[in-house]
Amino acid sequence: MKEAAVRPNIEEGADDGGSMANSVGAMTGLLGVYLTFKMWVEFQDALGTVFGASWAVIISTLVFLIYQSNKNEKAYEASFGQLTSGPREMKKQLEAENQPPLLFIGGLYAFIVVVFEILLGAL
Repeated sequence: MKEAAVRPNIEEGADDGGSMANSVGAMTGLLGVYLTFKMWVEFQDALGTVFGASWAVIISTLVFLIYQSNKNEKAYEASFGQLTSGPREMKKQLEAENQPPLLFIGGLYAFIVVVFEILLGAL
């Protein structure tokens, strides 16, 4: 009985790793924004070489709008499967019990950015 009082209740959720999970989520989001920005810059430069600067902006904007529309449709369809909160609460509990190594993830993301900049600078 004593062990049950120490473990977090699934219905209450587990707040024990919230700040670390938020930090990892923020770093992952920033890395995604960085890589997306770099990808679109390279894409627009390549289009500018072939079609010219004006058409490159138009084509890249249209491609981005189509991509974003498809992504939104998939997210909307996937949201219908998340009506129950049982699996979500179980995921929170598992994440609280197995916290990610924040320093390792931050170092890995910094390494990715450095290598990416070196590779783009070398081309």
